[in-house]
Amino acid sequence: MSDLIFGAVFVIAAYFVGALPTAHLIARRAGQDIRTMGTGNVGALNALRSLGKMAAATVFIVDVGKASLVMLIGFAIDVPDWSMYAGALTTMLGHNFPVYIGFRGGKGAAVMTGVSLVILPVLTLFSIPALFVGYALFRSAFWAMMLTFITINVLTIVTGQSLAQIVLCIVLTMLVGSTHLFRAFRQLWPAIKTLDFHRIGQIE
Repeated sequence: MSDLIFGAVFVIAAYFVGALPTAHLIARRAGQDIRTMGTGNVGALNALRSLGKMAAATVFIVDVGKASLVMLIGFAIDVPDWSMYAGALTTMLGHNFPVYIGFRGGKGAAVMTGVSLVILPVLTLFSIPALFVGYALFRSAFWAMMLTFITINVLTIVTGQSLAQIVLCIVLTMLVGSTHLFRAFRQLWPAIKTLDFHRIGQIE
């Protein structure tokens, strides 16, 4: 099998793994549909508010795990470098736009965490304090995660990581932010116009 076909198969498979809707499956086991609960988001935060702490923790761990698993498999089978980065992107695209449930999933924060834990483990650990700072400043899980991801981006640049890793981190961060924006644009736009960052973080 040529490197091109090998890499392409990995990238496509990464999408279908990323598309596994953990929160939806857990809610289904409880006889509920998380898409009709809370914000309708198929992710850990909505699971926390709609299904409880245990369910939310399970969703987050599994979603982080599926992204990490894709990256670890990529390393284990020695896929071409380009397909590792493309696979990270398609994993998030699968998570955010899962084919299994009508292309409306989560926002990708757990996926980025899983990807960065494998590709940039040390920098990811160094970014953890930003999570607590972000939450302390804004009382918002969204801004806490975004500040963490921005910190990872800065660290990849200042520590001289490869251009591919820098670009991947930027693209994944932008995908998390843009998914948040477009899912709730009507509610977010008034807060954006007034630069009400607290309100932006509270809208899901």
